[in-house]
Amino acid sequence: MNRNEDIRRIVIVMTESTPVQRLWETAMRTATETPADVLAVFIHDERWERAASLPFTREVSSVGGGSADFTQQRAEQLLAESAAGLRARINRLARKAGRDVAFQVLPESDEALVRNILGQGKSIIVGSRVLAEHPLYVEFTTLARRVVLIESTDAED
Repeated sequence: MNRNEDIRRIVIVMTESTPVQRLWETAMRTATETPADVLAVFIHDERWERAASLPFTREVSSVGGGSADFTQQRAEQLLAESAAGLRARINRLARKAGRDVAFQVLPESDEALVRNILGQGKSIIVGSRVLAEHPLYVEFTTLARRVVLIESTDAED
């Protein structure tokens, strides 16, 4: 009996600074061991929303040096842009590999949602080593059969 037969899902966990190409390659190597579904999850950093809720928070342009109020609307825009960029990169890699992949955005503080989405059958979780510093890492280790962490300092595509 193959030890991976009960693995139902390979989960690629991403943040804003994730080396997407390396995570995908690692997940695809793992996928050859098991016929599991592939799910890409963007765990977004909620500090942007907390910072935007403060009345004195400003956004300073790295190009022109100008500044503006950093609002909830701007935080949501940055989140949407990050999620769209990650989704597009994952979709490109999936098309190239001829694989189907689902994409989900999860707030890092919603442990119940993480348990609900990731806890449906045994999973293998692939993420960058930075993930071990997130509070959700404990959830990942209890929900997954195996957690594979790669160096996030490696060159990105």
